[in-house]
Amino acid sequence: MSLNEDLVQASNDSFWEIGKYSRTVKRIDNGKALCDSLRQLIQQRSEIETSYAKSLTNWSKKWNEFLDRGNEYGTIQAGWRGMLQEADSLSELHSLVSENLMNKDYVNIKAWQKENYHKSMMHFKETKELEEGFKKAQKPWEKKYTKLMAAKKDYHAACRSEKSTANQENNARGDSAVSPDQLKKIQEKLRKCQQEVEGTKDKYEACLNDLNSYNAKYIEDMNEVFQKCQDFEKTRIEFFKKTMFEIHQHLDLSVDPRFSQVYSSLHSTIGQIDSDKDLRWWSTNHGADMAMNWPTFEEYSPELQNISKKKDSGIGGGSDGITITSIRHKPDGLDAPQSSPYNSKRQVSTTESQRSSSGSNIQQQSSTLRSYTNYTYFSHKEPERKEEPVSMEESNPFADDIDEPPSPSPEDSPRQMNGKEGVPVRALYDYVVTEEDELPLKAGDVFVKLSEEDELGWCKGYKDGREGLYPANYVEPV
Repeated sequence: MSLNEDLVQASNDSFWEIGKYSRTVKRIDNGKALCDSLRQLIQQRSEIETSYAKSLTNWSKKWNEFLDRGNEYGTIQAGWRGMLQEADSLSELHSLVSENLMNKDYVNIKAWQKENYHKSMMHFKETKELEEGFKKAQKPWEKKYTKLMAAKKDYHAACRSEKSTANQENNARGDSAVSPDQLKKIQEKLRKCQQEVEGTKDKYEACLNDLNSYNAKYIEDMNEVFQKCQDFEKTRIEFFKKTMFEIHQHLDLSVDPRFSQVYSSLHSTIGQIDSDKDLRWWSTNHGADMAMNWPTFEEYSPELQNISKKKDSGIGGGSDGITITSIRHKPDGLDAPQSSPYNSKRQVSTTESQRSSSGSNIQQQSSTLRSYTNYTYFSHKEPERKEEPVSMEESNPFADDIDEPPSPSPEDSPRQMNGKEGVPVRALYDYVVTEEDELPLKAGDVFVKLSEEDELGWCKGYKDGREGLYPANYVEPV
């Protein structure tokens, strides 16, 4: 019945059989469901991309924190961070892939689906129209086919009856017990059966000829509706093909210049690792090339001999300052005493002492402390006498020779920052602590300098809620 029946073997499940077009009609509904499935596929892939991007970010954050508090340094640390930067950049690209999948591909499929599938009461409008078209094309042929099947049934029934009657007639001829009248009746019945066979055969052949003559029209009408189904399905397949190319474009990071830049940057960063440079840095900051205050001969200087902090009330214990226990003047003048510089690796502490001479004790007097950076100056009040107290300038004949402390420059002027008074500075390089009393630095950090550089090249600062030491040459004034 098919035009291609010479090429394809016919079956009882052929498209041309009555009602078998339903599979082609159902394909329209299947296309709508496949759109939903493709959108679901894109959504799940987008979630995978988002999860991967988040995992890369968390991984990078974890190992950046490790490097912040770890022991790696120099250009090799930059190599570590280069790999973490690659993860951050790749995370951004995969996040972009996720966004493109959902904001472009997913949305495009949904829009096409809405445009091509129109919901009706029970089915989609397109499905209903095509099904009605097939029914209309098949109805005339179905009637002729049903009539043919009935004629065929009648013809086969007449043939069975004729054959059965013929067997009875043969048996009756050979049976002497059958009377001539009975034989005559059987022979009459056989003639009627033979006539019926001839009549049903003619009817059957006529129905068959009628059906076959209509087959061309039937095939034409059915093909017309079938071609509409094919055209609709072709539109869907071509749209899916186009969409899959767009998905491929969004997934293929190799065509994105930013992707290649990520790895060229990583390659360049790794190539900049210099073991000699790192070893020189270590030697300068922690090794044999570090500066050292080697012991030298120092002349005896009796200007300030027993300056110490009170044991029971230190700087953090509510003391108003440092108590001067004894002051002696040179015969030829007085120099401004300096406080001991702050040492990063050791703390200088002195015990409170008293000096006695000729069995008499010198009374300890409080003094007013005036300080600028790490230079500390004292004004001294003479021991109480019956006359009015005399200031240091009045009692010291060499007061005119004492140099006033230099005026602080604007950039070094103490200011309030984070609740601490000091000079704001900015870190130039990263610094990983090696002692508990040190401050970790990261290039660009801004914090407060509390003291000037000591003889070993260290300063005291306040950062992130705590005080500590840091290399003076690692910062610059803000």
